Amino acid sequence: MKNKNMLKPVILSALLLLVSCSKKSKTEDNPEILKKDSAIIETQISLTQPKQTSNLLVGERIEGDFDGNGKNEFAFVTKTKEGTGNPIEDGTPDEYTISFSDASLKSIIIGCCEVQLINEGDLNQDGKDEFSVFQAPMNGCTYSLTTYSLQNSDWKQVIEPFLIPTGCDGFSFEDLQNRIFIENNIVYKLETDINDESLKLVKKKINLK
Repeated sequence: MKNKNMLKPVILSALLLLVSCSKKSKTEDNPEILKKDSAIIETQISLTQPKQTSNLLVGERIEGDFDGNGKNEFAFVTKTKEGTGNPIEDGTPDEYTISFSDASLKSIIIGCCEVQLINEGDLNQDGKDEFSVFQAPMNGCTYSLTTYSLQNSDWKQVIEPFLIPTGCDGFSFEDLQNRIFIENNIVYKLETDINDESLKLVKKKINLK
């Protein structure tokens, strides 16, 4: 009897070892289990760590710190009124509005027509990003560029709007980003020389309003 009682712990240990090895083998041999465990771990990590996103600088939706509170907001363009007929022939044009992910920022009704937004960075060194509105005309291929800055909770045009003839050849986001820039702490714009057949760009100093 004594020998049988002494064998019981040995047998029990052996059984536990076999069960443990069996579970380990199932996990190693079954990639789906490993995949599931990995997915659970990744989900837990994503819940505890903020996602890193690259700033959107040009497009119908851009990102920037437009109110200077240290946090980025999104500015986006929506069509808020559908036009009818041809605006040039007594029709009603479309209407577009710039809105913001932060509801405390006022929307800007910009009228017709299609728009691209450009984050210009902090042009006037007030801690807030300025942005430009590159807008199509109702007719033709000459666009306009208008730059806004938030001042005393209202949007102000800080650069005199100017025209950008495209020759109906389209444009790139890089071209739009380079139209207004800072060099040696001075703000410049690249304006098109309409008297030049090749539409040469001329660098001009800007006095911000």
